[in-house]
Amino acid sequence: MVDDTILWLDACQSTNDEAAKYIRNRQYTTVVAHYQTRGRGRLGRTWHSPAGCGLYLSHIVFPKCSQQIGGAIPLLAGVAVAETCEALGVNVELKWPNDVLVGDKKLAGILCEAQGLPSQWNAIIGIGLNLKTPSSGWPEDVPGVALDALCDAPVDPRSVARTLIRRLDDRIRALENEGTASIFDAWMTRGLALGTRIRRGELEGQFAGLTSEGALRIQTTHGMETVHAGDVHVVRGE
Repeated sequence: MVDDTILWLDACQSTNDEAAKYIRNRQYTTVVAHYQTRGRGRLGRTWHSPAGCGLYLSHIVFPKCSQQIGGAIPLLAGVAVAETCEALGVNVELKWPNDVLVGDKKLAGILCEAQGLPSQWNAIIGIGLNLKTPSSGWPEDVPGVALDALCDAPVDPRSVARTLIRRLDDRIRALENEGTASIFDAWMTRGLALGTRIRRGELEGQFAGLTSEGALRIQTTHGMETVHAGDVHVVRGE
């Protein structure tokens, strides 16, 4: 059963760090905590992890495919989160490479860490999903939204975790058996609309989809640009 492979914790420093302890013995393939003291986001940032307000989950995967298509993992995870939310009646928007949004507000974030050889590797998929609105509110620099503000019925964290794990495993199998096409198609149906104005550093233009490797394509006034890493911001009302 799924629960036999999940380590449920009240608190830990980081679920990604905790999950890394089980890569060798595979006693657990998922770590879930209700509170992180040192939750990590991308680019060295801290992930806001107030006690009892979020689902902080790290899932270990051992893909049976080349690491050359490992860039699909963050997008795959975004699709799995979207499918989990849709099962609760909540539609989301995916912003490359790792944000799950409802309007202008962040519902979830993803941090993927891979290691190993190109033909034999593993990845830890870290997901922070907001379940309840913190009594102290959201950080000013990252306006958030939680499922309790979007769902008509109370959300059970363990049920959401189990659903999310199943969705992740389903998408990993699809990646192994079908390649990246179905993953990217599923992501694009939930992604920003083509033509949305976006900015990455000094580079600004229109969202033009994904490359065959999952990189971002931006149509600028000077031509098509490809972005393989970094933060992207939506340019609204300018």
